[in-house]
Amino acid sequence: MNKFMKTIALSMAMLCMGAGAAGAAGAAQFSDAQSGKNLTAAQLASKLQKYDVVFFGEYHDQSEIHQYELELLKAMYKAKGAKLALSMEMFEVDNQSKLNNFLADTLSEEDFLAASRPWPNYRTDYAPLVNFAKEKKMPVIAANVPRFLAAHVAKNNASTEGVEAQYQQWLPKHTYAPEGAYKDKFYAQMSSPAAPMKMPPARLAAVYAAQCLKDDKMAESIAAFADAHQNMQILHINGCFHSDAHLGTAQKLEALRPELKVAVITPLERKQKGEKPAGDFVVWFDRK
Repeated sequence: MNKFMKTIALSMAMLCMGAGAAGAAGAAQFSDAQSGKNLTAAQLASKLQKYDVVFFGEYHDQSEIHQYELELLKAMYKAKGAKLALSMEMFEVDNQSKLNNFLADTLSEEDFLAASRPWPNYRTDYAPLVNFAKEKKMPVIAANVPRFLAAHVAKNNASTEGVEAQYQQWLPKHTYAPEGAYKDKFYAQMSSPAAPMKMPPARLAAVYAAQCLKDDKMAESIAAFADAHQNMQILHINGCFHSDAHLGTAQKLEALRPELKVAVITPLERKQKGEKPAGDFVVWFDRK
């Protein structure tokens, strides 16, 4: 990957990384955004029963949030059993068969990771989720667009033209970069002082299109699974930028399948109590 594309990748990763000074240590907890009532994972899983798809938004670099993802997954499994599926931003659609083979124990973990482009923090933060799913024979959806295709869009002025025929099957059927709150939020984040690179408007538009390509593909992946398994609940793990305020992937899914009931869990630091949450439920944490 050349220097420009590394910068693009870092810039987009910023959207889902924690920011600010470290807070005091303490336990995270869930709460209902509307009532403010604290919830255990079991209580939250009970409240989530009426939803078809649950987005759990995370900061990728906060290990405490990952621990609570696993706790909620276990609680939701206890409530739903075989009617629960896990979906993940962290795996890309072209690796679904490899993921399936690993879950079925026909591919070793070593070979699976060698072939599936795992995230650097996979073993510490995402393997516990996947291994629990494997233990319980739970489907896991490799939801995301291959990262090299998102990079292509960012590099080629928001265009998918020139994508080789063998890779076109992994693109979303439809992709669009909407005006409005999501774009405004994206542009503000990418133009912030913390951004590693200031981009001209045309380049920023292309990077936004690449972000939306991911949202479209994840939404389509979830929708396709929901179509094929209409009685199953889906827990989707992604960076909170993709789902906060029901924007991004959540917005795209609700447009594709308005009949689905969608809930969003958003992370907030304990010191942010009093801030209006960007989701239906909150996972509180202390930044590490």
